[in-house]
Amino acid sequence: MTTKEMILRVLDEQTGQWVSGEQLAEKFAISRTAVWKQISALQRDGYQILSETGKGYQLQPSEVLSAYEIEKRLTTRLIGHPVVYLSSVDSTNVYAKNHPSLSDGTVIVTSHQTAGVGRLARRFYSPDRAGVYLSILLRPETVAVSDISTITLMAAVVTVDTIEELTGVRPQIKWTNDVYLNRRKLCGILTEASIEGETGFIRNIIVGIGVNLYQRYEDFAPEIRDIAGSVLSETGVRVHPADYAAKLSANFEKYYLDGHFPQNKADFLRQYRKDLFFLGETVEVRSVRENYFAVAEDIDADGNLLVRREDGRLVALNSGEISLKLHR
Repeated sequence: MTTKEMILRVLDEQTGQWVSGEQLAEKFAISRTAVWKQISALQRDGYQILSETGKGYQLQPSEVLSAYEIEKRLTTRLIGHPVVYLSSVDSTNVYAKNHPSLSDGTVIVTSHQTAGVGRLARRFYSPDRAGVYLSILLRPETVAVSDISTITLMAAVVTVDTIEELTGVRPQIKWTNDVYLNRRKLCGILTEASIEGETGFIRNIIVGIGVNLYQRYEDFAPEIRDIAGSVLSETGVRVHPADYAAKLSANFEKYYLDGHFPQNKADFLRQYRKDLFFLGETVEVRSVRENYFAVAEDIDADGNLLVRREDGRLVALNSGEISLKLHR
């Protein structure tokens, strides 16, 4: 633990109370000037710290995302142990792929991605301090390759549960991997896996979940302004980013570890179906081979979307093959 982190811990334990610079200097065997420099660094990180001559320093409630803030809120046994916090990164999924020594359950989290990626190599818009963008690294021993796609569906339910618990409002899901509210996209999910070609052994699974927390409509780029939203814009609730990251980790562990994934697939797919908001509507199905309109009717036991084509045929769509366009 760094000196800055140790000073933060002392201030945090006495939030709302004055802690003298002299007390901090003596406790950590550093100069008063060194204390001031660490306080300044914490303020640059976003911590609201009052400073007054003769009294010292006082930590105020602060909206900061960091490993420390997430870890002190964690209630998990696996997910989030450890948390790797990055102030900025190209993509948390890419970071996970580029660091093969990361352990099972590691959560990589940032408030700013410079090259966030969604399904089908689409760009995922993730500006600084407007949301939480994280990846959960898994090294499963019992998950089959055929179950990987359903982890995305499970993660969607996890995200919906988390937002509801923190705001009192339950979002909905657009098959397969997007979380919506008021028909505006709040969150995208991208699951990637590394598999040995000869043995079929799963080296790792990376579940990337990016959520918009604070944007206003005008903050989004013009091309997505009509379809994008944030937790704040759609619920009116300002969620602490560390509360969100810790609660999401806990809910993921509840389904994945406590629920013995994939044995609980039928259970979370029932909830997933309840959260789908476009069943019965006409959607545009886009694939490499063709585009066509169909009515979305249901999902099957594997999470495939069942659509009724205009000629009456019922078709099961696999998430890796198509994308959907909704009609507003």
